Amino acid sequence: MKAVIFNGPNDFYYGDIETPECPKNGVLIKVISVGLCGSDIRTFTSGHKKVKPPFVIGHEVAGIIEKSDSEYYKAGQKVMLNPGITCGKCSYCTSDKHIKNLCKNITVPGMNFYGGYAQYMAVPAVGSTPEFLHILPDDFNLDLAPLSETLASVYSTHDFINVTKGDIVLVIGAGPLGNLHSAMAKLRRAKKVILSEVNQPRLDKAKRFDYIDVFVNPTKESLEEVVMRETNGDGVDVAITACPVGSAQEEATHYLRPRGKLLLFGGLPHDNCRVNFDSNLIHYKELQLCGGYSFDPASFKSALDLIIEGKIDASKFVTHTIPLREIKHGIEMTKTGEAIKVILKPWEE
Repeated sequence: MKAVIFNGPNDFYYGDIETPECPKNGVLIKVISVGLCGSDIRTFTSGHKKVKPPFVIGHEVAGIIEKSDSEYYKAGQKVMLNPGITCGKCSYCTSDKHIKNLCKNITVPGMNFYGGYAQYMAVPAVGSTPEFLHILPDDFNLDLAPLSETLASVYSTHDFINVTKGDIVLVIGAGPLGNLHSAMAKLRRAKKVILSEVNQPRLDKAKRFDYIDVFVNPTKESLEEVVMRETNGDGVDVAITACPVGSAQEEATHYLRPRGKLLLFGGLPHDNCRVNFDSNLIHYKELQLCGGYSFDPASFKSALDLIIEGKIDASKFVTHTIPLREIKHGIEMTKTGEAIKVILKPWEE
């Protein structure tokens, strides 16, 4: 079969590997659509400690059951895989504090077993259950399903920080995650969403979404002045940094009202992950700083349902569908801001 083989940082190619067998009590999926995720781009560029080359990565996988040895599935069914396969047994999974998303023994396609940048993917028994492998309607467009993985982490963290009716929300970063944070805020009845992005083509692309009220390029106008103007000088209720930039995290605290909340969503490079917050600002304004990046099985199912039901219009996020062999072009479009979400098609030439 055709696949993208990762050999190490900045060393990967489209070529032939052996087609996998259907695992015992698992399924073999014919991959129809696989999302190009920012975390996979980081792996292609910098590697990942859990990925041992040569390997096939890719975890936003939608396809059709080719073969099944699972009691829950049969050939021909359309499915979407939840890539966060929790163990259900560790102290996090069994805690009443709702931290199952931080499972100590999580299994992830593209890390623990070969992922979806390929024509077929073998899903072991641990992932071939209704909690993790979701059957889709027969008439559903599989190109839209991979967005559910990205949306799930957004859904989960909005629950965590409790974006609510009447909030004014600032989102910094207009990539797929930033735009989904904006959409989720409005779905949770936020009063106003302000979107900040330094990449003008990416900011212009975000103007297709009608749930964003104010667009700001902070290289052309003062973000702080815009925020204060839009909030009558109070500051926003919630700020979300959906970009891997430490200075954006530091500055975001200045845009919050007293007792406002800052969600640090975009992870920073491991070799440059230290930031300097104004501790007195946090102390005297009684600000809340929260981290967030992942999701539990319930959040994934809720996110997928939002897409299936059309409450989140995934077609506006999926700006490009291209053959899997053109993955390097997809990465470049994502980096430049030409694309919001790229879907790769393993069977298209």
